[in-house]
Amino acid sequence: MSAPAAVHPLAPRFAQGVTGVLCLEGLLFGQPAAVAVAFALVAIALAAPRLSPVGWVFRRIAPPPQRMEPAAPVRFSQALAVLFLGVALVLFAAGVPTAEWVLAGMVAALALLSALAGVCVGCEVYRLALARRGGGEGDVRGDLGLEGPGPWLVVLTAPGCARCEPAARELEGLAGGPVARVDIVRRPRAGRLPVRSVPAVLAVGSDGRVRALRAGRLARRDLEAVAQAV
Repeated sequence: MSAPAAVHPLAPRFAQGVTGVLCLEGLLFGQPAAVAVAFALVAIALAAPRLSPVGWVFRRIAPPPQRMEPAAPVRFSQALAVLFLGVALVLFAAGVPTAEWVLAGMVAALALLSALAGVCVGCEVYRLALARRGGGEGDVRGDLGLEGPGPWLVVLTAPGCARCEPAARELEGLAGGPVARVDIVRRPRAGRLPVRSVPAVLAVGSDGRVRALRAGRLARRDLEAVAQAV
């Protein structure tokens, strides 16, 4: 079962809240079973997102998204949580409970930070690693499916994103010409760009390099800055 390329921006925070509460419960009451449940829920969400019980609950209570987030950083953060919680459970089974609670406490703190403040440390680690190995830099024409002489104005979109098409139309009005719409579900390699959410607008030069990039809650000045970059 393929994983989605984009997620509701509140979905990771909801899931992190569940993980954080379970790990905190285990830590406060000395219940490794709570940590095991947290591990199982995150592992299911990572391996089969559509079958996740946490995702099922979220989809029934979530408001329609105005924007979407690339799923790759979220999945990297989930993989880190599975790793740390899995090691914690192995340590407990090996008779080293103190080390288990240290790891569970770390996961609880980071998960609750993400849930309450929207700061996903694992996601930022992913973007930093991506930037260090050159992701999102250089010639991006192949990743975005751009053809012709350029330059290009591009809007990254995703299904269910309410703000994506209005942002594309507004950018077209400012630029006085067509704008390329790139769906990150159909072109997942576009997710290599270090954007935190879609819609994202880019100015790409004739050499395929990104000249300007704005993402998330786009104000008119953001769109103007990107339009002027080409």
